[in-house]
Amino acid sequence: MKNNITDKQLLNLAFTNPQSFRMRVDKLINELLSDIDKRKILKKSLSLLDITTLHDDDYKNSLVNIVNQSVYNVDGEDGVVAGVCIYSNLLPVLNEFNLDKRVSKVVVSAGFPTAQLSLVGKLNDVGFAIENGADEVDVPINRGLFFENREELKIELTAIKSIVKQNEKAKLKVILETSELKNYGNVYSSSMFAMRCGADFIKTSTGKVALGADVYSSCVMMLAIKDFLEENKDSVVGFKAAGGIRECAQVLQYYALMQYFFNEEYIDKNTFRIGCSNLRNEIINNI
Repeated sequence: MKNNITDKQLLNLAFTNPQSFRMRVDKLINELLSDIDKRKILKKSLSLLDITTLHDDDYKNSLVNIVNQSVYNVDGEDGVVAGVCIYSNLLPVLNEFNLDKRVSKVVVSAGFPTAQLSLVGKLNDVGFAIENGADEVDVPINRGLFFENREELKIELTAIKSIVKQNEKAKLKVILETSELKNYGNVYSSSMFAMRCGADFIKTSTGKVALGADVYSSCVMMLAIKDFLEENKDSVVGFKAAGGIRECAQVLQYYALMQYFFNEEYIDKNTFRIGCSNLRNEIINNI
């Protein structure tokens, strides 16, 4: 199904006529959702969750809860989520608990959520995370630099990537904060910029602003990933939807778009994540 429009035409519509673009995406999603196995997708989506606790008062009790939430049993089968996401300073505490080794230790870092921190501070924070066993580091772009000084932003992201890669298996997720980027052209260009600076994932939102993830910006981000992969045939880049995702219906929308733009074989924990704080039980209750 291609909804009578090519990927390039859809992307051009996002740039030139945002309202028509949103209508097209709505139509596409409705068509896709009419032809998918919802239960199967929801079950698989549990293994793609980054369950998150990012509260001001997080400490041991919060981490006990998130570790307990990282495992599940559905239809008599045991499973684990993709990752648990916490503030980087809590990694030494998390390391005291018996977290399943299949679950990634994900941290937010580098001046999260605003990115308003010196480069030295950002590199120290990321370095602390890597030294304490972080598998993945989620960092926000500095939007001021994106709008006014991209060369400086390139220096920042490249330096952060170099610290992350001190652990060859560690991944860098770059958070765009799409609702703050003004238009879909900026969503696309920031996506490409982040990937060219070494992002292993591009992520929609910190979840700390009024508007988090939305299917329209996410559609643009997925199209940017497709374009990047065309330029870089041996690369693997993931998409992470985060910010206000609380309902199964939202999960199905993002998953359907991933299926449409890529394929089912492409979708696993290395290419698709859903960041959430309260979604796990909602999914289990609806399977």
